[in-house]
Amino acid sequence: MRRISGTLAAILALTTLGAGPLAAQYFGQNKVQYRTFDFKIIQTEHFEVYYYPEERAAALDAARMAERGYARLSRILHHQFQGRKPIIVYASSSDMQQTNAADVGGAVAVTEFFKHRMVLPFQGDYAEFEHVLQHEMVHQFQFDVYSRGRPGGGIQTLMSVNPPLWFMEGMAEYLSLGPINSETGMWLRDASLEGHLPTIEELTYGDVFPYHYGHALWAYIGEKWGDEVIGEILQTSASSGVETAIKRALGRTLDELSADWRDAVQTTFLPQVGDHYRARRVAQATLTQKRSRGRIFLAPALTPDGREMAFFGDQGGFFINLFLADAETGRVKRRLVKSTINKNYEDLRFINSAGTFSPDGRYFALAAKRRDRDDLVILDVKRGREDRRIQIPLNGVQTPSWSPDGRQLVFTGFDGGLGDLYIINRDGTGLRRLTADKYADLHPAWSPDGKTIAFVTDRGSSTDFDQLRFGNLRVALFHLDAGTIELLGHMEQGKNINPVWAPDGQSLAFVSDRTGISDIYLYDLSDGNIYQITNLYTGVQGITPLSPVMSWARQADRLAFVYYEDGQYSVYSVAGGHITRGIRRERPHAALGPRRRRPRCPRRARSQLRAPRATQRDAVGLSRTRRLPAVGITAGGRVAWDGEARVGSRPARFGDDRAPRHHRIHVAALSHALHSRLRGASDGRLSARQLRARVLRRHRGVPLGYPRQPHHRVVGIGEWAHQ
Repeated sequence: MRRISGTLAAILALTTLGAGPLAAQYFGQNKVQYRTFDFKIIQTEHFEVYYYPEERAAALDAARMAERGYARLSRILHHQFQGRKPIIVYASSSDMQQTNAADVGGAVAVTEFFKHRMVLPFQGDYAEFEHVLQHEMVHQFQFDVYSRGRPGGGIQTLMSVNPPLWFMEGMAEYLSLGPINSETGMWLRDASLEGHLPTIEELTYGDVFPYHYGHALWAYIGEKWGDEVIGEILQTSASSGVETAIKRALGRTLDELSADWRDAVQTTFLPQVGDHYRARRVAQATLTQKRSRGRIFLAPALTPDGREMAFFGDQGGFFINLFLADAETGRVKRRLVKSTINKNYEDLRFINSAGTFSPDGRYFALAAKRRDRDDLVILDVKRGREDRRIQIPLNGVQTPSWSPDGRQLVFTGFDGGLGDLYIINRDGTGLRRLTADKYADLHPAWSPDGKTIAFVTDRGSSTDFDQLRFGNLRVALFHLDAGTIELLGHMEQGKNINPVWAPDGQSLAFVSDRTGISDIYLYDLSDGNIYQITNLYTGVQGITPLSPVMSWARQADRLAFVYYEDGQYSVYSVAGGHITRGIRRERPHAALGPRRRRPRCPRRARSQLRAPRATQRDAVGLSRTRRLPAVGITAGGRVAWDGEARVGSRPARFGDDRAPRHHRIHVAALSHALHSRLRGASDGRLSARQLRARVLRRHRGVPLGYPRQPHHRVVGIGEWAHQ
């Protein structure tokens, strides 16, 4: 008997809760009400957007985003709404948690099945809000298909189809985000390297978080068969079930599709092992499951002397609390705040916010939900008690940062659904608004000299609110004396977040995914150049792409960051001087594109490129003294082994011009299934000729480049060039 999927279980839970009918412009009758929302309605062609007056400006933009999203999704999914769908927007997560339109729990947003009501909050970043809006809109389409356009009907169809979460949530992620992004790529690289890339059966019945893997699976389907087939699968699944719908549309069973997808993922991401490394090569593991217990370590905040570190973690339990640990050994000293069951700390905002130590290291400031608002809380770490709670008259608070004299704090505040920068005195007086616009203003960090605040914003020529066009997130400086904003250069690509100041105030470290992987970069304020500090295999990232992940101790020159590995979020640390030593003598990172490609070799010449040591030892555990054969590549893209010409590579049918530069690979990086053979070769049980023959037999004809990269056929071992 098949296990009931999470989607059906959630819907049945809603049935039990008995979400009542939509009252006229009022939601939340059965929950604790801290305020009464005077809901108004914006009617568009396909939606009714419910909002309250203070968020009207943002709600008007949300209505335009909804219609734009509908036009695209209705075309892809081959479906039209027969009536207007309700969208209920709130100015903050705290406000949304009071709703009774749906059981939101701890979700970012939710769409309930019976009336197809979408409930979501503004988050201060229009681009992320539109992603969530379109994700939930896909669910509205799914529910409308299963209910035949009749809200409240279709429960029998849903029970019969029983769509798994990878099907529902993965489709919503792909149709709202597009091709694989840096976060999903991070999960796939980690799963491929560690050997826990799930099958479709495991995604359906196993204890696997399905969002990112489902996103990757639908991206694979969209790349190979086209996005239009997604609508065909959804429509057919309503009458024939998921497995039959996929078989009819793709000509593949679920098992065959699973095998093809897993091969494509491993063949695409495992070769990247040779060009990247794990965090342990350049940093010390500080907070890990082995050293500190628990599975989740988020938002590290170092004391100024670098001896202790505050972090959000589970410590083996079910809830996320705030802890204090030794920054050198990772030993957890004590719990600073216990959330969830404490009415003063209902939510620590650990997903998109972080805390910070005062300049003297005694006090710790953080945002915490209490009742209907987020308070700015100052803890006395030395005495282990709350020193002050500042009630902020805003919808939400995130990521406070101390001034260097310890008298003020800067933070991101949400008012009417829009995020801006605010300053407040330590005693709770003198609240001052620094920015007042629709731009995102996130992750503020006060400079050591107290004159400048670094922050993250989507300002720039790429953002046009009239056209609903939103640029990438970039690092900017707010000069307090002049009240002006300076956009730093070389920030046109990728998502650039979480700026932290170097102790001398002459440079900024930040996290960017401009290469497709979230790494640490350094912006030198003296020459305006950007230098890449790390080149990690998975990435520096927390639970979401906007989670703060980095801290720099000013007195000790120590840097701590979150690193995703083996399905867990760990914290690594390194001496700042060590990680930046000699960086100005290196080539600045090319901010406007990838590094220049290596010149092609003259015809008939071979470049003798050795496989990197990291791949030989760290990636697969080969002997330190064992060297794998050198490999080369001809000028025409032909792969050679030990100088012997092989069959030339040729492009496959899927791809565009967003390709990384040359990949240096060897047999150790081709497939996780070959690891045992490689270890056997290091012990002399397989000759080089036998190993080469086995690898070529296994991988000849397997498509590379998924997702959306130039595809080539593997015909040899070594390095391949993009044609």
